[in-house]
Parts: sequence; C-alpha cells; structure tokens
Amino acid sequence: MRKAQSFIVEFVLFFMISFSLFAAISYLFYSQNIYYKKKVGETTSDLVNDLILTHIIEGINCKACDEVMITEEIPSKIGGIFYVVKLNNSVINTTLMTEKTSFKETPIFNLNETLFFSGTSKSEDRKIVIKINNTNVGVE
Repeated sequence: MRKAQSFIVEFVLFFMISFSLFAAISYLFYSQNIYYKKKVGETTSDLVNDLILTHIIEGINCKACDEVMITEEIPSKIGGIFYVVKLNNSVINTTLMTEKTSFKETPIFNLNETLFFSGTSKSEDRKIVIKINNTNVGVE
C-alpha cells in the first residue's frame, strides 16, 4: 500500500509541475502576442496618418479646384485592432480601440489657416472621406 501512495503523490506532483510550466509558457506567449500586436498597430497607425496627410496636401495643391473630395480606402484593422481616425485643423489623430486606448497624432503643418478640416471615420467603414474647400486659399 505504501508503494501505491508514493506513486500517486509522485504522479500528482509531476502533473502540478507540468501544468505550472505549461501555464507559465502560455502566459509568456500570450503577453508577447499582445505586445507585438499593439506595436504593429501603433506603427501602422503612423502609416495611415501619413496616407491621409498625403491626400490632404495633394488636395490643397490643386489650385484650379474649388472643392476637393478625396475618398480613400483604409484597412479595417491595424495590428488586429479596430481604430478611429479624427481630423481637425491642426492634427490627424488615429486612436486604437483596445482595452488601454492608445493614439498617434500627426500634425498638419504649413497649411493656410482659412482651410477647415473636420471629420471622424471608423475603421469598420473601410474608407475615409476628406473634403477640402479651396475657395478661400490665398485670402488672408
């Protein structure tokens, strides 16, 4: 009977050690996955901001155009995370919708103050619409 008890105790200890090791390794991979997903999302949000800024500058440079409306498709998720793009006169703000919300801002420099930008686009829409009124450009 003593031999059977030691065998059961040995089996239970082996199971607990194995389960603890498995749980620790699983947590390590899970936390690394979350970390890298957030890093990819932050880096890609810079690219989305640059894409939008490029289209804004392209629309403003059209001197013959009174009104410019640019529609651009954007990815539905960046880094596996949904996001929201907000646009105002001085900054493009891309906010990642996670448990701990993070955002990237890209300033809009050297544009005429008479221009007015505004808008919000959710990534589920998969497109952003930029409307630029060039009729006031050059008027101070």
